[in-house]
Amino acid sequence: LSVMRKQIRIRNVVSIIVMTMIGVGSVALDSGRLSAAPRSATSVAAPVAPLPHNLRFFGVMQAAGSAIGQPYRWGGESPGGFDCSGLVRWSFATSGRYLPHSSGAQRAATTPIPLADAASGDLVFFGSPVHHVGIYMGNGLMIHSPRSGDVVKVASIHSMASSPYFGRVK
Repeated sequence: LSVMRKQIRIRNVVSIIVMTMIGVGSVALDSGRLSAAPRSATSVAAPVAPLPHNLRFFGVMQAAGSAIGQPYRWGGESPGGFDCSGLVRWSFATSGRYLPHSSGAQRAATTPIPLADAASGDLVFFGSPVHHVGIYMGNGLMIHSPRSGDVVKVASIHSMASSPYFGRVK
C-alpha cells in the first residue's frame, strides 16, 4: 500500500510540474487530490516563459519529478541516491543533455538569467562560491536533493540560507 501511495504522490507532483509549465493559474494538493484553477482574465500572475522553452525541458522535469523521495547520497547520480548536482546531471541526461557533476561546474555550463526570466527546467543556484543546485519548477519552487539524511523533494527557492540565482542550460 505504501508503494502505491508513493506512486500516486509522484504522479501528482509530475502533474503539478506539467501544469506549472503550461501556465495553469493555481495548483493545489488537498487531502491527496490534485486540483487546478485556470488563469482568469482579471488575475495577475507572474509571467510564464514562452512555451517552446518549457517544452524543451519537459523530459528533464519529468525525470526530476520521478526521483522525488529518493535518498540523498553524496556523489550519487542515479535513482539509488542523488546529491544535488547528481540529480541535475541525471535529469538532464535522460533527455540527452549532459552536464558536469558539480554545482560550480553546472553553473559555468549555464547562461545567467534573472528570476523574472526563470522558467521550469532552468537551474537555481545557491552560495558564493556555488555549493547547491536545484531544478526550477516555476512559481518559486524547485526540485532538489538537499542534504545527507534527506530525500529529493519539492521546496521553495527561498528555503535555503542564501539567495537564489538562476542559469539556463546552453
